Amino acid sequence: MISIGIVGLVGTGVWFYGAPPRDTDPAKAAPVQIAWLYQLYSHNPAEAAAAADYVRRLGPGALPLIHATLQDPEATPDRVKAAIKACALIGPAAAPAVDEVAENLSEPSLTSEAAAALSFMGPSAFPPLERAMSNSEPAVRREALRSIGKLKERAPLDGAVVVPLLVASMDDADASVRAVAATYLGIVHEAPNDAVRVLTEGLQDPDADVRRSAAEALAAFGPAAEPAVPALTRAAGDADPEVAREAGVTLVKLQPAK
Repeated sequence: MISIGIVGLVGTGVWFYGAPPRDTDPAKAAPVQIAWLYQLYSHNPAEAAAAADYVRRLGPGALPLIHATLQDPEATPDRVKAAIKACALIGPAAAPAVDEVAENLSEPSLTSEAAAALSFMGPSAFPPLERAMSNSEPAVRREALRSIGKLKERAPLDGAVVVPLLVASMDDADASVRAVAATYLGIVHEAPNDAVRVLTEGLQDPDADVRRSAAEALAAFGPAAEPAVPALTRAAGDADPEVAREAGVTLVKLQPAK
């Protein structure tokens, strides 16, 4: 346990600006070398930024402490959250911790942080995120799908494995999952036949956020979205003003250039 006095040393900023320590074994590291774990979520923006920069410079050297924290059943939620954030900061170099981060997807207080970190951690993050799509909790499915959408470009991932998940998620029982699926179908804008079909159906979804997201996403498909024009025209008269506005904007974008 790091004493208050030692943690207070971080305030001086001395440890942030030196070279990353050579010995990153958490059992041997000096307390000031692991203080970044307590500072990544500091209320002091300068301290948090300095800690983040230090972790980036550590790179894979941060992994021993990350592993130790994520495997420690007595680690506090704040420490676990900091270790997860460190994985996001060092990106694909944190791939050895993918499974440990993924274990926190089902922890309600850590779902968003774990999913966000996995979206930076490279292709090996895809399998656990895909498995999370069958989780019984809507929040887990929603954040896993959002992370997959981001990982598509960051890893990158083949659209042939991502788009089917997005298409299938347009039938999810939870509206927030369907809205994320619609949004990322527009961002990815691949496989127009399947994507335009489910987005057109999404214009009739009972949830306004899904209808709005579907209307906005269709604009990304250009001429390939022409089959959706009749449905978009009807959606332009939607009772929800945001849905109506997005449908109208998309109709304008889909008009042939003169």
